[in-house]
Amino acid sequence: MRLVEPVLARLFGVVGRMAPRAVERSISRTGVAVAALTIAVSVIVGVSVMISSFRSTVADWLETTLGADIYISSPLLAANGSTVDVDPMAAQTVAQTPGVAEVSTSRATSVLSPDYPDMLPVNVQAVTSDIAPNRGYVWNAAPNGDVPTAMRGGAVIVSEPFAFRRGITPERRAITLATDHGPQTFTIAAVYYDYSTDQGQVLILREVYDQYWDDPYVSSIAAFITPDASLDAVIADIRARLDGYDLSVQANRELRAGVFEVFDNTFAITIALRLLATIVAFIGILSALLSLQLENTRQFGILRATGMTPGQLWRYTLLQTGLMGGVAGLLALPIGLALAMVLLFVINVRSFGWTMQFYLSPEEFALAFGVAVVAALLAGIYPAYRISRLQTAYALRSE
Repeated sequence: MRLVEPVLARLFGVVGRMAPRAVERSISRTGVAVAALTIAVSVIVGVSVMISSFRSTVADWLETTLGADIYISSPLLAANGSTVDVDPMAAQTVAQTPGVAEVSTSRATSVLSPDYPDMLPVNVQAVTSDIAPNRGYVWNAAPNGDVPTAMRGGAVIVSEPFAFRRGITPERRAITLATDHGPQTFTIAAVYYDYSTDQGQVLILREVYDQYWDDPYVSSIAAFITPDASLDAVIADIRARLDGYDLSVQANRELRAGVFEVFDNTFAITIALRLLATIVAFIGILSALLSLQLENTRQFGILRATGMTPGQLWRYTLLQTGLMGGVAGLLALPIGLALAMVLLFVINVRSFGWTMQFYLSPEEFALAFGVAVVAALLAGIYPAYRISRLQTAYALRSE
């Protein structure tokens, strides 16, 4: 308050000098209101930074993971929640479509692991080829760092949540799976970043998978088109050829948009969080101002008697609330940043095993600061109205 007093005195005259002094003088009331507002706004900052960091991390992950141009899968789910099996002939039909340069199939299934009898079955994904050759690795223990060669030799790679939940490290990197031909132990060549499931998964080449499981089906198909082909034309042709299969055919951009739609719907509750924080801030500031008005009624009467106009009383009250909101907004920024770091690097890691990148968005900080100031100013409107309507004679007789 002492720092801003000279500035406000130049801008608003004597009212600008009085407002910060009033906030400081009534610290027992204003301090509690500012603290409540600070906590409420810091939650907005922390959660908003966490969500924006998560969203940016997922965007980068999709950029390296969704390497194909077209994705085909069943839109239905089986009774256990898994995808419905797709006839392998559908992959051959897609491969024969003009404009399709390459096709990769994926088989998603669940198998038991004797190493972890008390945990959920292992999600196994068998692919004919890795459509994300530029995927990021948490660590890579393949010989010479060559993961594709290691996988062709029978090794597998696992996602970060899978490794986290099962304690897989570069020193302890083997897993036993129950196959159709008995238990088989696989070497883990690397751990890769993945945000598709919090249970994690094991990625294995289809040629290795077929050696141990008698499973001819596929779960999804990824297609790469030739450089001179039209994406929309190829998709239309594939849909026509797969008309009897009841499959969903999506372009890369459509699948990406669908992921972000689900993401944004999942975190839509943060809008309610901002509203709740604003209400908390509003009530805290309003309660403090009404209490101050009741305590200082005689003082306001003296100000009116000595010539302060109702308009000056409005400015006097709103300057106080604006200062309280501004201080709370400034204090909330570092607190919210610390909360975001805890959410990203402690809570999410312990809960899901995900490593997320830290992204700072100036818009989130500006929005949180704006919420603090606007909530405080709105809370000051009613007290300012009551003060401006105060009868001088009545106020001077009050104690």
